[in-house]
Amino acid sequence: MGEEVSLSSKWQNYVAIMSKYASSICRGGFQTRPVKFREYCRYLFLLLFLPGVLLAQTVRPGPDIASQSLDAAALIRKIETQYQGMTSHGTCRMTVKTKSYDRTMVLESWAEGRNKFIARILEPAKERGTATLKVDSQIWNFLPKIDRLMKIPSSLMGDKWMGSHLTNDDLVKDAKIDETYTFTILEKNEKTAVIQGTPKPDAAVVWGKVIYRADLERQVPIAIEYFDEDGVKVRVIHFDQVEQVQGRWLPRVFRVEPLEQPGEYTEMHYEKIIFDVNIPQGTFSTQNLRSL
Repeated sequence: MGEEVSLSSKWQNYVAIMSKYASSICRGGFQTRPVKFREYCRYLFLLLFLPGVLLAQTVRPGPDIASQSLDAAALIRKIETQYQGMTSHGTCRMTVKTKSYDRTMVLESWAEGRNKFIARILEPAKERGTATLKVDSQIWNFLPKIDRLMKIPSSLMGDKWMGSHLTNDDLVKDAKIDETYTFTILEKNEKTAVIQGTPKPDAAVVWGKVIYRADLERQVPIAIEYFDEDGVKVRVIHFDQVEQVQGRWLPRVFRVEPLEQPGEYTEMHYEKIIFDVNIPQGTFSTQNLRSL
């Protein structure tokens, strides 16, 4: 209604001005003297073009977010590295529910960019000190009970990480999915986008297709769906409790649901996370893995 009042008011002013000018011309008649002719041309210009100017000033469409370009790869890169930053340090509670067991662990972790990650179990006490180190594409596990350091071979990259529904391969490849997949925008509106990732030729990947549903305003994921090579959806990750942490939006909770095992899930709840922290040199080493 505010726009209509503004438009009506400007049109009333315009009509009053034109009536005054027209009356003046009619009283004086059309004369060819230069001054009168210039005035007539000016009035004619106002008569022809002022309505368009008024409309342009009054009815201005807002920005069409849905039509703005979106760098899909950049958004996916941000989503996949949202818990990392340049460096990060945090604690999270991981709950794993399967048909065979339920378990809850508290983990402390450090990360440097996309290539370095180390985590250790704080609780339960009987598993305290069990730790994982990732450097580039290599992973090591340390088992304090038997004082054993193991490097994970490529044949075991698909195994569960710490008994969860995440795999060793997830730790290595998901953070770099923007380098191995090509992304296409399937749907987009002002608030959300649906983006599909398909493997690049000759890329050594697990998933035949990955579909992201993203919150564009906060640039965080809502859900990620994973499909096998036959196009069957086999896993979904849901994100929740989006909060601001050091000026960035971050889902504090995400739940991994394997669709082939209904009722099972792994839920990660970040209780604390700090970005851009000072991490001592030598943190991401097998020597440190033993001493955590």
